[in-house]
Amino acid sequence: MSGAELPLAIIGAADLAFKHGQRLVKLCKAFKGAEDELTERILQVEAGWLKTAEQLQFTQKVAGSMDAYHKQINEKIIETLQSKLKAVTLKLERVVKMSDKDGNTNSSEESNVTVTPKRWKYALLKESIDEAVEELEAWQRTADPSWYLILRIASSQIDQALVRDNNDTVTSFPTANAIRAGLRDANCNEVGGVFLPSSELEKMTTTDIPFCDAQLAMRQSARKGLQRFLLTRAECPPEAKVQTVKRDLRDLARKLSHDNPRTFSLLSCKGIIEQVDAAAPGVQARVTFTLVFRTPTEISNPRSLRDHLVTGIERMALSDKFDIARQMATSVSYVHTFGFVHKDIRPGTVIVFTETRALHPPAVFLIGFGCFRREEGKTYRIGDDNWEKNLYRHPSRQGSKPNDEYIMQHDIYSLGVCLLEIGLGKSFVSYDTEGSHPASSPAIGFQGINTGFRESDALKTHLVSLACDELPRYMGRRYAAVVKTCLTCLDPDNTDFGDEQEFLDKDGVLVGVRYIEKVLSQLNAICV
Repeated sequence: MSGAELPLAIIGAADLAFKHGQRLVKLCKAFKGAEDELTERILQVEAGWLKTAEQLQFTQKVAGSMDAYHKQINEKIIETLQSKLKAVTLKLERVVKMSDKDGNTNSSEESNVTVTPKRWKYALLKESIDEAVEELEAWQRTADPSWYLILRIASSQIDQALVRDNNDTVTSFPTANAIRAGLRDANCNEVGGVFLPSSELEKMTTTDIPFCDAQLAMRQSARKGLQRFLLTRAECPPEAKVQTVKRDLRDLARKLSHDNPRTFSLLSCKGIIEQVDAAAPGVQARVTFTLVFRTPTEISNPRSLRDHLVTGIERMALSDKFDIARQMATSVSYVHTFGFVHKDIRPGTVIVFTETRALHPPAVFLIGFGCFRREEGKTYRIGDDNWEKNLYRHPSRQGSKPNDEYIMQHDIYSLGVCLLEIGLGKSFVSYDTEGSHPASSPAIGFQGINTGFRESDALKTHLVSLACDELPRYMGRRYAAVVKTCLTCLDPDNTDFGDEQEFLDKDGVLVGVRYIEKVLSQLNAICV
């Protein structure tokens, strides 16, 4: 298919998806008000379709701004939606047309009359509508990363498509403005707006989270009652300019000041607190920044992923392990979409919230932005010999003086080690009964990890072997293939990520598109 035909292909695929989606909503509306439980499900379908329709319309408008490869991925995503909508609509139509055996066939779906089905049909209707809700939500998980990645494209067409005729920004995607603003303000030195007074910390009571870089903080507010936050810290390196670090933190906080943490698997940032420690004359003062994150109100019990691994993640339901993996992969995608590299992805920088009754899967969020930088920002090639952290670093980024500059693929490698650990169900790091004195765990099956990592390439080879030989027994071949892709993403012979020259587009979009295709979409496609 030629480049000129690709936008037309996206438009055509979206039109077909519109047809099936509108048909689904119309069928559901016929039963609105029939029963509270059924009506609630129908409202979920309508809300899901409203967001989906806005995405489809936006994608149609900006198809001409996308690279050919990006267009192909979006076309595949829309075709997947089309087939899912068609399947659930046909299933619902069959239920609607079933006779009630008393003359009421409910076949007049073209009318605006509310249909009241017999009780025996409710179970079938609920099942069909639940399936529609699940399919829309599953599609959103796959489509959202690609959709938000479009916002990185430096084109006026994107800004125009985000605005409706009445000049109101597309309401289903409020964070879109923050991403676009980040592109425009990347070189702005103004740092105000997100910085909080240092006295805010004095109002909080903090508690350490085991095996985690974050603290749980609570504050009693006269207006809002008890508030809970997560605190993480970032120290300004001696080699860096404080103003540059503050500017990058400002950008990060703005992009994380969203209201939908479950979409991004990134917590909403309330603001940043700067603290300067007094220093002796002639000595550079130590500057520390505390990032204050809001915790979702509907979930509780925050624990680090390391805590789950140490105490026995193998007892966790298989579906929950897949959910944790998907959400981790999602968070990495959005960190890069927002224009940053994380540089410290490991179980100690991942927080897991669970519900007391465990009716829903765990909610997973990537935290620990102490080492992050702007994707195109200055790199100092400063590392350390902390073997616990080196375990999750690519060999080219280990030690006090890493060989290579940090790029997105280094984050993907770190994700691969975490996904391997989740899949095998055991921590690669063990601790004593006090939770101290970390040591390499027998689970990793590699000697000499905590002796300086002189055999870093051998360790990487060993991790790839675990992914190929051991992991399929626990998580299946498809999951194992994703982990292998992550662990080998910087290998020259990796056909998915190995050739860095393929990802030198001006907007930095193509490596994100490839990640969505080869990692995120593959994980989302696994059914448990």
